[in-house]
Amino acid sequence: MENHKVLFIGPVGSGKTTAIRSISDIDCLDTEAQVSDVTGRRKQTTTVAMDYGRLTLSEESRVHLYGTPGQARFRFMWELLSEEIAKDCAGVVMMIDNTRNYPMRDLKYYAREFANVIDGKRLVIAVTRSDLRARPSTEEYYGLLKELGKEAAVCFIDGRRKSDLLSLVELILEGQSDYSEWATLKRLAEAEQKDMEFTSNGAELEIDEYQGEQVVIKESVVNGLLNIEGVQGLAATDANGDLVTSSLEGSQLENFIALVSGIVQDQGENSSLGQVNNVVFRDRHENNLSVFVWEGMALGVVSSRKTSTRMIRQQVNDLLQWG
Repeated sequence: MENHKVLFIGPVGSGKTTAIRSISDIDCLDTEAQVSDVTGRRKQTTTVAMDYGRLTLSEESRVHLYGTPGQARFRFMWELLSEEIAKDCAGVVMMIDNTRNYPMRDLKYYAREFANVIDGKRLVIAVTRSDLRARPSTEEYYGLLKELGKEAAVCFIDGRRKSDLLSLVELILEGQSDYSEWATLKRLAEAEQKDMEFTSNGAELEIDEYQGEQVVIKESVVNGLLNIEGVQGLAATDANGDLVTSSLEGSQLENFIALVSGIVQDQGENSSLGQVNNVVFRDRHENNLSVFVWEGMALGVVSSRKTSTRMIRQQVNDLLQWG
């Protein structure tokens, strides 16, 4: 009996749970929980542990499908899946939502975070929601993969279509499985889907034109952060250290945030720390200052020590992608 494993990774809302449900021929194990943060702007539930499904190709061949949570606060499950349960996987499907503000940043982030399991394995980039926004294009994704030194197939898919998902698994298992009836299997799946109506998934969302990967601190991002319990104020500076927006009183803290931005970049480039984009300071009273840095730009968020800085980081990342 051939038993293969395929690991699905990627950000919240990219379609990992839907994909596994679409292709599995058993009832899926999933750990969906009600969303209580900014993720609720895009979906009502999110995976908090893992998804599991199974695809039976023949009496002699099965594929076990594992899906990771999208949010970094569930990193412990990333490690469990990539270093233990699915360490010996045949390959990895990285799902990317083309309607997020910075999908190429998602690709870079998950390629870095899952480098331990991706290296030496077959990798497929599965791009969803391209019907709602065509860019980034296939060529742009291949260009970034080349920059990263990664070899991968890039497929634009609908994660609800079983035939699309079968094509991904076929790419992963090429040369690793004796199964040869993919064309028949996909033909049967297409016949099953013939009378199914697939409306644009997320068509009700407001989706901006693709503006590239330069981070923009939108007003919606600022308002979203200020609405978080425990956040007392924030300030953002551009690559020149000039103030973009601020709700803080006085310029001293704003100048410090701009200064930190340059220091963090220098330390990341000139030390063994690698890429650093978030540092946290504690004052002598009861507050934290979380400073986020992107290519010289900086966002400083002042919050109560009772408010988790990890949660602040997750909210900043989600608001940037969906705000």
